[in-house]
Amino acid sequence: MSPGYRRAIQIVAEPGRAVVEIEDDFHHFVVTVAHDGRAVTAASGLAVRYPWSSCPLAGSALGALAGLPLSTDPLAIYRFSDPLQQCTHMFEMAGLAVTQAARGSSTRRYDAVVVDPQNGAQLAELQCDGEPRLTWRLQDGVIVEPAACAGRRPDDFRTRNLGDLAHETAEAVLILRRAVWLAAARAMDVDRFPTAAAMGRTGVCFTYQPHRAAGALRRPGSERDFSNEPGPLAPAHDLQERTGP
Repeated sequence: MSPGYRRAIQIVAEPGRAVVEIEDDFHHFVVTVAHDGRAVTAASGLAVRYPWSSCPLAGSALGALAGLPLSTDPLAIYRFSDPLQQCTHMFEMAGLAVTQAARGSSTRRYDAVVVDPQNGAQLAELQCDGEPRLTWRLQDGVIVEPAACAGRRPDDFRTRNLGDLAHETAEAVLILRRAVWLAAARAMDVDRFPTAAAMGRTGVCFTYQPHRAAGALRRPGSERDFSNEPGPLAPAHDLQERTGP
């Protein structure tokens, strides 16, 4: 198996609630969204493994989603609440919980793999329930295949310009876009930054808000590399085994 970034997302929707668990090199979160069949009534997040000491506090910020109508549109959550005031990953998982709840009681699993670049060449793949959903071939950070996306960078796919896509397609693009963005962090020594403020990414999420970043302490050793072991959310591993510092 080629070294690379891996992210797994497991979604379980049942009457009245949807639960999403996500795990990758840098994070392990569980998000629960309650609903009345029409709209979100409550939402919360649990931080199992996380990079900064303030990350668990973001779980309660998801309460701002109460009142969000259930919809299969993955962009609806961005129009309803400010993602910069949320943990990026919990917020995005809450969005997946809402879309899955709108589809009805069911389960879904996404698996993203972004192979480490070789001479600038990189492969990014997304599977849904074990079946290929979306594949990008990149060169120096620019998509070269498929032809319909050639010349664009994953960051070019913003929520404001995905509205013309089918909901399922937009959801896949959002997930793979995030995976490619996070994969670049595998080359960084984030442990050298004592606080979130030291990274200089002011305002990009809950932890990096100016009034919070200086007190958000780095949690050294919280990263995992799933290149040469069972992948994230591997069935053979129970929750305790997957939990890190």
